[in-house]
Amino acid sequence: MRFILIITALLALAFGGWWVWGSRAVDARLAELTQELRASGWQVEYDTEGTGGFPYRFDLDLRDLELVSPDGSFGWQSPRMRVVAQSYQPNRLIVAADETHRVSIPGQDLDVTVTGPRASGAVEIGETLPVNEFTFEAADLRIVSSLGWESGAETLLAALRPNGGVNGYDAYARLQGVALPEAWRALDAAGRLPDRIAEAVIDADLTYDAPLALSGGTARLNRIALDSLSVDWGEVTLKGEGTLAIDAQGAPEGDVVLRITGWERLLEVAAAAGVPIAQSSLLRGALDAMAEGGVLEAPITFAGGAMRLGFIPLGPAPLLR
Repeated sequence: MRFILIITALLALAFGGWWVWGSRAVDARLAELTQELRASGWQVEYDTEGTGGFPYRFDLDLRDLELVSPDGSFGWQSPRMRVVAQSYQPNRLIVAADETHRVSIPGQDLDVTVTGPRASGAVEIGETLPVNEFTFEAADLRIVSSLGWESGAETLLAALRPNGGVNGYDAYARLQGVALPEAWRALDAAGRLPDRIAEAVIDADLTYDAPLALSGGTARLNRIALDSLSVDWGEVTLKGEGTLAIDAQGAPEGDVVLRITGWERLLEVAAAAGVPIAQSSLLRGALDAMAEGGVLEAPITFAGGAMRLGFIPLGPAPLLR
């Protein structure tokens, strides 16, 4: 009996010692990551009392978070974020975020509210903590812009996994019940299309110039292989695929092919909204000739920082870095 008690006490002491060492390692890693970001020009602010949860969890509570990019083009503020890992499996993380956030992007601030935002993931134990998997889910997403528009979604799911390629990852995202801004409803005053997109799904392979990791520098996106894009929007359905390379400035180069059912509705809405090219009978005839079985195949070309549909310019391409 005494032997069992001694062994039990030694195990408890060892487990407690592991927790103390692990909690100090977590606090040190947070300090290192903060310093790395600040050295790169990021503004990083938060309050914390350090790692708690003895003896079964590593529990890190961050409050009054503020993150601003070096050029000031992006910012994020949130009252609280909690990161939890079990003592026996410290490389698997659960992140519980607050339900209110403010995101700043060029020209506007976005107030974001969401129900039950929750993320989980796993990292490899090592110097930079490379990401092995990541999943995020939430419901009742609502976005209110300082410019006066609102949008949101009923559910959101996103996931990321290494795909076995060099710095390659499988990425998946699904939005359901996407509410369109009031500006869209004003354009489609006749109600030709629903004011909500039933579902939008993206499945892609992403390639970076370095592994995604919690420390050790920022990985930059080099290539997107869009395996599947699908949108269900009433009479309009859209499917797409293609490959884009990302240049040094972050502009995509390549082609994405869209197959659109119900394209006539989109053209009618654009024409009613006063878009000159959409009112062209020549364009309507050309698109009708391109469509087969009611499905329009539309190749979107990204080149020189711009987008075009065939010979029709669509404007500047989004920067992806």
